[in-house]
Amino acid sequence: MQWIKAGAVGALGSLVIFIVMFVGINVTNSVPFDMPPSAAFLKAVLGLAIKPLALAAHFGYGIAWAIILLAVFGSKTDIGRGIGVAVVVQWLVLMQLIYSPMIGWGVFGMNAGNTGDGPALAATVPYVVMTLVLHVVYGALNGWLIPLWTGIRRTS
Repeated sequence: MQWIKAGAVGALGSLVIFIVMFVGINVTNSVPFDMPPSAAFLKAVLGLAIKPLALAAHFGYGIAWAIILLAVFGSKTDIGRGIGVAVVVQWLVLMQLIYSPMIGWGVFGMNAGNTGDGPALAATVPYVVMTLVLHVVYGALNGWLIPLWTGIRRTS
């Protein structure tokens, strides 16, 4: 049952990120990309521009990483470890060093404005800052809520 609860926390964190990106893309036009990175990845790498698939990938990824956090740290899961995993593994290694170049945006979005036919990225610094902040929020939510929702006891 604790795995399901951890997954629910990951889904909640993914929902927060989705809402921010949805509003930024569709309402305020305040984000530096024309589609969420999950959709951009599927379009650039697989040639699939299917919104429900991108949404499923986004939530699946968020759920999986919350479960991984609990599996790796168990009763030592806390906000610091949640942020650490979200920033170091998910944001730095996976998003900035692997996914972004695969999309065509380059390492840390350095190809902003030069994506050709691929998903558009308008600006490097806003992309790096926005995705970092969203990952910090996601990691903090995981580190805070997983122990609360699963009832795990903190050990040193």
